[in-house]
Amino acid sequence: MQQVYQLSDLLPANLQYGNNTVKLGVLGNPIAHSKSPQMQQAALDAAQLPHSYIRIYAETENSAFENTVQHLRTLGFIGANVTIPFKKRALYLADSADALSTLCGAANTLIFRGGLCHAANTDGPGFARAIFEMSARHLHELRIVILGACGGAGSALAAQCALSACPQICLVNRPRPELQHLCDTLAPHSTGRVDTCTFDETSLLQQVIQEADLIVNATALGLHPGDPMPLPAEWLRPGQFVYDIVTHDTPFRHQAATRGCTTANGLSMLLWQGAYAFEHWFGFLPDIEAMREALLHC
Repeated sequence: MQQVYQLSDLLPANLQYGNNTVKLGVLGNPIAHSKSPQMQQAALDAAQLPHSYIRIYAETENSAFENTVQHLRTLGFIGANVTIPFKKRALYLADSADALSTLCGAANTLIFRGGLCHAANTDGPGFARAIFEMSARHLHELRIVILGACGGAGSALAAQCALSACPQICLVNRPRPELQHLCDTLAPHSTGRVDTCTFDETSLLQQVIQEADLIVNATALGLHPGDPMPLPAEWLRPGQFVYDIVTHDTPFRHQAATRGCTTANGLSMLLWQGAYAFEHWFGFLPDIEAMREALLHC
């Protein structure tokens, strides 16, 4: 089995491996780093389903992504996960979509059934479950700050918080017109307050951070060595929850722990968004511990 497939590789003769047939995959650009195949293959094997799951690279130009998705449907794929930078495009090519993907404008899961394509966003439910694992608290019990709210992941998490009746949500981003637009979009769907703040508004941001129960780093800061901190660790206080969607440990998470915060990285969200995608495809939740074990050994 190849490490990464392109559209030209997706031929029936290339998709049979022993008793398994490739029926699922994750599309992105770049995609070689994705841990989804190890995790989803463990789930498929534990359920004794004769399918394989692969990484699929799609060009960003023209209609390459859309053509790749259509080809997957022609090949009889069950569905696919979608990652950067195609989540918005995935939503627009679907015949129907769930409430979360419609609200945040992005989908990470496609389901092919009955000749139609349904889009779903499992990042939000995966995030909610990850936060409960970390804190034993539901989203509606927490005042939440989302750093990098205008990004693909950040907007999905913000929408999930709004739909979950969080008492207070603060959307933080660099100054961009999309920030206020996101706030205006989410506010009618929330029973609590939805506010905005930019990274430039230092005094206000510090106050917002100190009043929060949960701070979520949905920026890419920490993904690469030498990245700056998303905010000064001195602003954090003991007893807060800090969730970093980067899937490895970061200086921000380490500094938050030294300040007395309960922290977690993005592996738990990756796990649960994958589990909920599997449920969309097959109608039941997979073996979570098999998936978790596979992730830990990636």
